[in-house]
Amino acid sequence: MEIHSKVRIKDIAERAGVSTGTVDRVLHGRTSVSPLSREKVERALQELNYVPNHYASALASNKVYKIASILPMHEVDSYWARVETGLSEGLSRYSDFKISYEIFRYDPFNDQSFEDQTRQLLDWDPFAVVIGPIFNYNIMRKFIDKLELKEIPYGLIDSNWPEFSPVAFYGQDSIRSGEFAARVMLMAAAGAKKIALFKLMGEGRVASRQQLNREVGFRKYMEEHSPKTQIEVLNLYVYDKEGVKERLQTFFDEHPTLCHGLTFNSSIHTIAKFLKTNMPKRKHVTLLGYDATDSNVECINDGSVDFLIAQHPMRQGLNCMRTLINSCVLRIPQNRDHYMAIDLLTKENIDFYKD
Repeated sequence: MEIHSKVRIKDIAERAGVSTGTVDRVLHGRTSVSPLSREKVERALQELNYVPNHYASALASNKVYKIASILPMHEVDSYWARVETGLSEGLSRYSDFKISYEIFRYDPFNDQSFEDQTRQLLDWDPFAVVIGPIFNYNIMRKFIDKLELKEIPYGLIDSNWPEFSPVAFYGQDSIRSGEFAARVMLMAAAGAKKIALFKLMGEGRVASRQQLNREVGFRKYMEEHSPKTQIEVLNLYVYDKEGVKERLQTFFDEHPTLCHGLTFNSSIHTIAKFLKTNMPKRKHVTLLGYDATDSNVECINDGSVDFLIAQHPMRQGLNCMRTLINSCVLRIPQNRDHYMAIDLLTKENIDFYKD
């Protein structure tokens, strides 16, 4: 291990009264050192104000680090596309190291797809993994158990799982985010009797635990602050794009006075564009959604969407990758939980939002 230029291994060995080999074993955390010798070396390190050069040490190893990410399949204009950009940007900042990077993508509504991709990922034998978690706890648990059995460190993005032990998590506090969405909608609704909740579904469920927890937080806040407001749920099915239009038409025909609605993912533009194209004479529906994707920003700017809750997906990816490398390659201790700001975007401030 290379060390601070003013302190050599020889200097430490002389101060401790041990061999340079013993110092080297202590610095590398090896166990083949007697307690007395370890104590002498650690005292010498403290007396000499030894500062390890983690970066130089990692470079000197000349090791190839294989890092994998497993993320949901997504469209080009999406939250996860920005996460991927951030992950790549994070890697680029460690170009001095020999890093091999592979992305494995799964269908977020298909448990078997996730299992197939994790099997391929483990066959690739990565050094560390970034995970965009699937909804199913049991499937996630099986994957995490395999990583931990192989002693492969991992980071989580978007959905936090307190029952797991990642190097780091990056994302919003989903419960608080849902409560925040409820507060914004109640201020905008000003006593409305109904608020629509549009849920993008596949295989009978939403895509992530994050979306589920946002709904939990939303309903909790509504029950506490506006219990008489009805929440009208409309499920829209990701595999039936034509059916989405029909269901929206039927829903708005059945609720002619409904003027407020939201989603807990980045699909609010689907609702906004439907209303703009198919029901242009209808009274404006105040809409709130998540993520500053290009489609959602377009709708904010033309007035068909009123609010977006943003969460810096590119920054999540970049910082998660940096934290993983700092911890696993450079051996620098890191904090586990990193909660992103819950930013509210409108037409007036959207131009100043920078991920």
